[in-house]
Amino acid sequence: MRRLFPMVVPLVMLLVACTPSAQPQPGTSTSSTTTGTANSSATAEPSHSPSTIPSSGTTDGGEPLGDGDEPGRYAYRCTSLDASPEVQLSSLAEVWAATNYTRMGSCEVTYTGPQPFEPTPRETEAISTAAPQGAGDDDGLAVMLDVLRLCTRISDESGPGGFEEAGRGTLLAAASLCPDAPQGKIIAAWAEGTRMADGSHLVGDSVQPGKYQVVRQGPSAADCRWSLTGAGGAIAAEGGLPAVGEGLDLAAGQNFTSDKCGIWGKMY
Repeated sequence: MRRLFPMVVPLVMLLVACTPSAQPQPGTSTSSTTTGTANSSATAEPSHSPSTIPSSGTTDGGEPLGDGDEPGRYAYRCTSLDASPEVQLSSLAEVWAATNYTRMGSCEVTYTGPQPFEPTPRETEAISTAAPQGAGDDDGLAVMLDVLRLCTRISDESGPGGFEEAGRGTLLAAASLCPDAPQGKIIAAWAEGTRMADGSHLVGDSVQPGKYQVVRQGPSAADCRWSLTGAGGAIAAEGGLPAVGEGLDLAAGQNFTSDKCGIWGKMY
């Protein structure tokens, strides 16, 4: 035994030196520090759900934007009727929210989105409504710009570039694309044929039958003259502005002519 003892001691010491050091168990201070760092990082960069982050197709309040009116897709350069400086805006919503919107004369619309122009589904629908005969890519963009321009209108309905000059298809497209515009109901009335300006109108074709009144007098309303003729051309009624105080009944097939009266609207 005395001979073996000197050999056993070195062997035991060698085995102890080669044994791996114990790893920290879960719940030790080292593990807690590592886990805490990971949790802190997750808190700094939370993963948001779609309901809390507006997508490119929604407003900050989560409301859907029109496909043809994504901010930055079009530029609106608007002039004012009161000599205010023109403004540059990036969406219809900005145009409608402008402090001088009711004093705007007109807005020039240009496309600033990705090239080449590829209409969104809603834009495609608007283009098809405005130009049912079909339109090429370049023509489609021109049609879309005209529709958007009508969506910016508020004043001088029958002036240059106003609703009176617009085609029926373009009015229908604008009424469908921007029903929430401040003047959305007015656009719809022009599109439906329940609102009209001076000129000659076939009742039942360009305008709906019904009882009409002057809803906005023209600058020369004192000289207003109108006439209503039957299918054979015989005059059924005629007069000036005072004669339509209670409304004027228009029947299908009649031809209605108005001069210097202003804008007429259907009462019922």
